[in-house]
Amino acid sequence: MNTESHEYKQIKYKIMSKKSLLYFFLFLSINSFGQTYYPFPDSVGVWKQTSSFYEGSDIHYALFMNGDTIINSITYNKLYYSDTPNNIDTDNSNYYGAIRENNKKIYFFPDSIYNIYYPEYFFCFTSYIYPYPSFTEEVLLYDFNVNVGDTVHYPHLDSTYIIITWIDSVLVQGEYRKQYNYSYSYKPMSSCQPIGPQNYVEGIGDINMGLFSIFIWYFENSESLNCFEDDEVFYSNVSNCMTVGNEDIKTKESYQIYPNPTSEVLFIELDNPITNLIYILDITGKEVYSTKTIQKTTSIDVSSFKIGLYIVKIVSNQGNITSKLISIN
Repeated sequence: MNTESHEYKQIKYKIMSKKSLLYFFLFLSINSFGQTYYPFPDSVGVWKQTSSFYEGSDIHYALFMNGDTIINSITYNKLYYSDTPNNIDTDNSNYYGAIRENNKKIYFFPDSIYNIYYPEYFFCFTSYIYPYPSFTEEVLLYDFNVNVGDTVHYPHLDSTYIIITWIDSVLVQGEYRKQYNYSYSYKPMSSCQPIGPQNYVEGIGDINMGLFSIFIWYFENSESLNCFEDDEVFYSNVSNCMTVGNEDIKTKESYQIYPNPTSEVLFIELDNPITNLIYILDITGKEVYSTKTIQKTTSIDVSSFKIGLYIVKIVSNQGNITSKLISIN
């Protein structure tokens, strides 16, 4: 015999309906989060890293994007190596190779001269595998277009492959990005297995062992990422990692700087056009331009600037400082 009153049934139905709606919107929220994709840097990016060796010595260096190039009719971002990561000299840095993204896959075209003859940063396919590759084609670096259980092959690493074991997320400056965790399959005699957590993150790469973690020849040495910076975010694993301009870590502010990269005119648009000081610093921290403005939009002619990376620093009349990395090509 059903003893539930009509009013009780209505209340119960409303509660169940509200729960169903809650679960539905929760599902939509999770699903929407999962669809957010953060692409790899396409013009501005700096990875500050450290190579540590068994005898206790460390090599600190930076890999940074600067300009673009065309190889086999394909456009790439040029990547350089600097052995002074906190005071990058773009004029005296070594060309390291070229990098690009296509269909959520990151490809690298290594420079043949640098990666064979410079001992600071051995690659597995130039140190362990012989004869050396001809460097006439790009190689896969990261694949972000994968799901759990997928296999990613690296034929240039002597048939090495990885299997995506699970996908979670990591917080990068207030926003969650997908982190792809994997298991590594390699030949028993190879020294190419990454030493440490095996994962990589959207828009950055490996946040533990650096940009080329899966390529490194590990023999009584280890690699670590100190910090990463592009024109949108700053991510750091250490407390004393400085931004490129040796300034305070960037925070989200109500301003826009565009286009980036640029070769002629740079526009700075402020939501609150109070008195602001605008500085442009070169990669060494030297001031190359300054102005005071109360306008909402400020245009700056940068056509006479040398090609390279610069820091735009905005100081408000309240003393708030924000900075952004830009590229002039």
